[in-house]
Amino acid sequence: MIRLFLGLTVALFFAASAAAQEFMLTFDDGPLPGATDKVLRTLENIYAEDGTPVKAGFFLVGDAPKNFWESRKYFAPYELWSEKGSIADHPELVRHILAAGHLVGNHTAHHSWFRWPWLASTEQIAGEISAWEKLAQPLVDTKAPRLFRPPYLVNTAAVREAAAHTGYQIVLGTSSGDAAPFATPYSIVEGVAATLEKWDQPVPCTLIFHDTRPATQEHLADIVSALRARGFRLVHFDPARLILPAR
Repeated sequence: MIRLFLGLTVALFFAASAAAQEFMLTFDDGPLPGATDKVLRTLENIYAEDGTPVKAGFFLVGDAPKNFWESRKYFAPYELWSEKGSIADHPELVRHILAAGHLVGNHTAHHSWFRWPWLASTEQIAGEISAWEKLAQPLVDTKAPRLFRPPYLVNTAAVREAAAHTGYQIVLGTSSGDAAPFATPYSIVEGVAATLEKWDQPVPCTLIFHDTRPATQEHLADIVSALRARGFRLVHFDPARLILPAR
């Protein structure tokens, strides 16, 4: 038992050391023309530590609300911007994401804030997950990892239960800060660097960008270059690396 404990401790130590300076790229709220396609072109020229074009994760919205008042039913009350993508409207962009080798994840049908009383139950959450799945099913390989990121990173017991019931791995992450009003490349780099400098988890840091945000669309390559210049290592998005070993 003591040897097992020591072995596990040493393994976790080395895993944490290896991952402490690593980061992965993920993007929320697409697919959106003029945004997602621009990010995809940028990613073609960003290389991971293994020397190949980096693979990212795209957490897509199924069928985004079409107007401001409809969005109020689903979006968080504090949301200051509402432009979202839509698999239903832009399936060709989903095909482009997959053709480039990136992974696609479930970001609910309507970008729902699961703290609204009418959306907070396990049944309502599972319904949002399943409604997304019906839209994505004709496009996404059924053998691909089933990944779910709840909008606004709401991670309640009901969210976890709904994800388990529908067979999804929850993928949270760390905000890049690109969704903040007046976000700049400088503010994003400084905020992310402060996080990575303190990162001590046994998994890479999963950064959350939004392909719908101007700072990310225009400056993603510069942001990544600045982070790498500080010694942080960019790795491919790999959800398997985010699963902690059983104790």
